[in-house]
Amino acid sequence: MPSRTIPSLTAVATFLLLSFIIPSVAAELKVHGSSTVAGGVLVPNKAAIEKETGLTLTIVPNGSGNGLTDLADGKADIAMISVPLVEEAAALNKKAPGSLNTEGFFESPIGLFPTKIIVNAKNPVKTLSEAQIKDIFTGKIASWKDVGGPDLPIVVVSEGPGSGGRTLMESHLLGGAAMTDKVQAVQGVAQVAQIVSQNPNAIGYGNPATITSAVNAIPKSEVYQPLSLVTKGAPNADAKKLIGAAKNFVDTN
Repeated sequence: MPSRTIPSLTAVATFLLLSFIIPSVAAELKVHGSSTVAGGVLVPNKAAIEKETGLTLTIVPNGSGNGLTDLADGKADIAMISVPLVEEAAALNKKAPGSLNTEGFFESPIGLFPTKIIVNAKNPVKTLSEAQIKDIFTGKIASWKDVGGPDLPIVVVSEGPGSGGRTLMESHLLGGAAMTDKVQAVQGVAQVAQIVSQNPNAIGYGNPATITSAVNAIPKSEVYQPLSLVTKGAPNADAKKLIGAAKNFVDTN
């Protein structure tokens, strides 16, 4: 009868020990898109979300439109958007017809962010009507003196075309009109608020994650940004973990 090799107790114990001490590799999710979702929700809470979900997140805040394009091209697993999917897709395809096909995309809301028109804290103008805001952002009103302020030029600050914040401003506050071509365009909403805080003649917009004491929010200028995570098809188990965790960190104050 042929002999069989029986593993020693030491070998078995070593195998079992290694099984417990060698960590499993965490699933990585590449999440691209809205700087509002990134800066207001995911980036400041990244460690807590990774601990809760067991995921490893690679977060690229490059704008809602770019996030959707990266998702379509397979460069991202999830897109972050801060404007309804249908509106962002329409804005992108208006700029470049046929540039984005969202067929099969699945939009998972994670919360709402109140976005407000902001001016520098040193600006004597504390209130603006809806009509005045529209005229300022479209360039019809170009001096603060026309709205009760000093005789100084208004500097309109916004994210670039294709961003969720700018798309939301144009579709909701401006009634579909485009912003003035003299707008000072920046990469994200955090930069908008930063420039407004540094320039007494500037006007822009901000959210709970970016508004500080260096700016004043114009009363009754709120527009609620719907924050969502978008996947190709229904979210898989890992995407569901991220979506569920992200909902817990949306600050609506």
